[in-house]
Amino acid sequence: MTTQLQLDSHGSVPSHALDVLQDDALLPICKACGTQYSAPTPTCPICEDPRQFVPASGQAWTNLAELGPSRTVSIVRDDEDVRISSINVDPPVGINQTPFILETAGGSYIWDCAATINPALVGYLLGLKQPLKAIAISHPHFFASSLTWSRALRVPLYLCEADNRWFQRLSDIRPEDKVEWWSGEAILGQGVKVVQCGGHFPGSCILYWDRLQEPPPAELPTKPVPVSGIIFTADTIMVQPTQTKFTFIWSAPNMIPLDPRAVLKILKVVDHLPFAQATSTWPNRFVREDAKKVLQDSVRAHLAACGWAAEGDQLVPLEGSVQEGVLAGAD
Repeated sequence: MTTQLQLDSHGSVPSHALDVLQDDALLPICKACGTQYSAPTPTCPICEDPRQFVPASGQAWTNLAELGPSRTVSIVRDDEDVRISSINVDPPVGINQTPFILETAGGSYIWDCAATINPALVGYLLGLKQPLKAIAISHPHFFASSLTWSRALRVPLYLCEADNRWFQRLSDIRPEDKVEWWSGEAILGQGVKVVQCGGHFPGSCILYWDRLQEPPPAELPTKPVPVSGIIFTADTIMVQPTQTKFTFIWSAPNMIPLDPRAVLKILKVVDHLPFAQATSTWPNRFVREDAKKVLQDSVRAHLAACGWAAEGDQLVPLEGSVQEGVLAGAD
């Protein structure tokens, strides 16, 4: 049974965190995508990009002051591994970004971000048994209010350098802010790292947790504790609703698939990682068994649907495909 904790009180919250929430309370947040801006703006570049969309009703805005009393935030623990929780906001904001909390022996980490943050959530996160070490963001659609989160929680914010221009609070970053720009791979802590895959965005990344590096529990658990590696994939590698396969998209709302070359590159980047489980940054999107083989099979299926097959690092057209005909006509 899933354990859900409603955050309706916050106890003691440091004054610095309350000051941050107060300072950022009126910063505009796009209602469509949940991105927070440094100042009022007539348009949202994230929504105007073809990977997202501007609603037919037009651009609309909110802020933390409005969201605070109108949203319920809850913590939902994973059925299988209680060290993994999701932060759920009801009713959803933007594209329903659902951050994860990973509680490892060496510290806790937040994967991805939501637009909403309030004193109750700050109090909960600062009260975790293992202190928070970092926030890491998968790609620009999850930048949300991440600078506010980082300041309120006083933890580093890891953002991939390749997506620097999409961070809408870039001009707000102060010398004392703990914003870490990285490329390729970045180690967050023992057994925890982020890996740049590209695809959906140039800086799209996954978070990898090697649970084999976790020490044995001090007390005998009531059920087995997963020890396999797990990847947190967000939109880079999306778990299908069946939870038995993956899919690869360039734009989810506009239904544009990811270029086969980018898909093959993603597989090459993650293929060296030992993992058996995976989850997207959406509620109830887990592949619980043989996730690496499922990923390999899903890549082959995606390539075939686009008329291609992989031979090593190269794409070759499938016999009878449109691609084969085009290449034959070019000879």
